[in-house]
Amino acid sequence: MIVDKILKGHELFATLTVDEVNRLSAFSSVKEFNAGETIYEYNQVSSHFYMLMEGKVYLMLPANPPDFCLAISKIEKGELFGISPLLDSPRYTAMAKCYEPTKVLSIEAKPFRKLLQTNCTAGLNIMNQVAHIYYSRYLDVLKRLHDVVSHISLIR
Repeated sequence: MIVDKILKGHELFATLTVDEVNRLSAFSSVKEFNAGETIYEYNQVSSHFYMLMEGKVYLMLPANPPDFCLAISKIEKGELFGISPLLDSPRYTAMAKCYEPTKVLSIEAKPFRKLLQTNCTAGLNIMNQVAHIYYSRYLDVLKRLHDVVSHISLIR
């Protein structure tokens, strides 16, 4: 099955056994989106996380007016996104929007978390990688915000 090959080829899942990868593929699927489509909305109830296979996806924060959104991250091929439910967050913290035809691997978070509880070594390794992804994006957003703010003249 194509999902098995995708999972086995990604470093995040390298510490899972063949049986665990097979179980994981049962609640994973490939999804396709057109340019301009939204994969998930900011503050939407979170249930899946994703891996970009093809296309272009940006993580966006809402703004006012609603037509104006702030791009906080460009997702690269093979990268995970929508990882809030892996960290037990009930809602997505950004919007994921496609800017060209896009293909993603969609994985249900709840059964994935249960699977990780049965293999503590793999679970710890995977959750460390997820935390690293989240923290790296956080630091990148802080740096970008700092760059913007440092160019604004402050009136005293």
